[in-house]
Amino acid sequence: MRNDEVKAFGLRGKGYRFRDNNILKNLKAIHMLSAIAWGGGAFAMQALHLMRASIDDNAAAAIVASCSYFIDTWVVMPGLLGCLLTGLFYSIFTAIGFFRFLWIIYKWIITLNACVWGLTFWSSLGDKLIQWLSQYDAQAPLLFMRSLILPDSLWAIVIQTAIILSMCLISVYRPLGWWHKYCLLDHKHIYAPNNN
Repeated sequence: MRNDEVKAFGLRGKGYRFRDNNILKNLKAIHMLSAIAWGGGAFAMQALHLMRASIDDNAAAAIVASCSYFIDTWVVMPGLLGCLLTGLFYSIFTAIGFFRFLWIIYKWIITLNACVWGLTFWSSLGDKLIQWLSQYDAQAPLLFMRSLILPDSLWAIVIQTAIILSMCLISVYRPLGWWHKYCLLDHKHIYAPNNN
């Protein structure tokens, strides 16, 4: 049954392929497209922030900022939401889970932080919080998070690029962590590789 294949997917931690399972193939395609939108949109926003910093004309800078917000709204946020939803499916309905493997834990930490801080600074809430905290001279942590989400300096762009690259690398290498062998022993009787 195909549902058994979905439940057993990722039991070994590396996401062994089930070549004939359309649910998993389609989900992977949606997950990859979402990741491309999220990462590619972030790179486009970096380029626009650098462009805005090099423009002296306020009207032109406002247009560039508007383009950045448009990309954030229609490319980055849908990509992030797609990664979140497909990640939830993988974690709930397959053997991958939420906390079994280091690479999954890392991806959840980055994704949830991007959701929280991305939505905070996508709306006006982030600026309001910074303004309120500035009364107490406690705005530095939020300014730092905003610089990671909306990079307007070279160092912030380097950090954001490193985070995006780390997400790509961890998705490719998938380090299992020291407890993987114990999880595999617990479920050895459930999963047998499909040799077809």
